[in-house]
Amino acid sequence: MSDSKKAAPDGADRNVDQIRDILFGGQMRDYDRRFQAFGERLEAEMERLRDTLDKRLGQIDKRLDEQVDKLARQLRQEVADRSQATDDLESRVQQAARTARAEATGAIDALGQDLAGVDERLRTAIGELSAQLDARASEAGASLQRTHAELRADKVGREDLAGLLGELALRLKGDFDLPGA
Repeated sequence: MSDSKKAAPDGADRNVDQIRDILFGGQMRDYDRRFQAFGERLEAEMERLRDTLDKRLGQIDKRLDEQVDKLARQLRQEVADRSQATDDLESRVQQAARTARAEATGAIDALGQDLAGVDERLRTAIGELSAQLDARASEAGASLQRTHAELRADKVGREDLAGLLGELALRLKGDFDLPGA
């Protein structure tokens, strides 16, 4: 029974297809032809778009490669310029250090010479002061000797005083006579 039900719709489907083909067959074929032409045009347009897209992507790749190369050259040039600037700066710093070192050495030498001159002048002044001090000490010593000699000459010595007092004692006793008196 199930086989008879299946066969009936199959036959009915065929009948419906035949009726549909009679009623709409020309239009369906026209639609099929149009769809097929549209599909072909669509495929051709898609192929044209693929070719255009590939061409444009190729141009973009080429331009990007050119830009990357240009940027790489600029970067290499910038690195070279920076290296040169660094080397120049290093040379200037080294030259400035040498100049400063030379100036410092010159200043130290000048100060050393000035110090040696001041030392020599001080030694000379000390020598002169020492000579003046020695001369004054000699003068003071001589003056002291003169004063000492004068005091010795002017003072009454112990022996002279003893003789004078002995003579006075004798005169008071009357034991001493003056000659020619």
